[in-house]
Amino acid sequence: MANILVPVHSGQDVQWIARYLLKLHQRERIRVHLLTIQPTYSGVVGLFFSRNEIHAFRREDADRAFAALAELLGSSGIPYNTHSVIGKTVEEITKFAKEHHCPQIVIGPTKESWLKEVLFGSLTRRVEALMRTTSDKPCEVL
Repeated sequence: MANILVPVHSGQDVQWIARYLLKLHQRERIRVHLLTIQPTYSGVVGLFFSRNEIHAFRREDADRAFAALAELLGSSGIPYNTHSVIGKTVEEITKFAKEHHCPQIVIGPTKESWLKEVLFGSLTRRVEALMRTTSDKPCEVL
């Protein structure tokens, strides 16, 4: 069974991702790992909210991020797990893919602005570049 990583983020085309995963699932057995990366909060946030409140905020944000894709995967019968980590997006995606031996990362098309993509590069290309330089195993990034 292949582990497929799907980093969940705003602006992604969940319909495209679900269709792609369904086609892949029809060809071979897969397990999808939905991953959301939460930002780190500065120490100032701790002055206003307890550790439990911050944890609850993060859990709510993660649940909201997973909702649409988890529903589509569940209705398609594709097995999946959800994971939430704290850190920098590209680094955490790369780290997770290596730790869970994911031969494929499915980011999919996004609705990001053209200018943002030109200035910062697409998430797909940044993850692909980091995987290529830090991993000895091949990993396809879509």
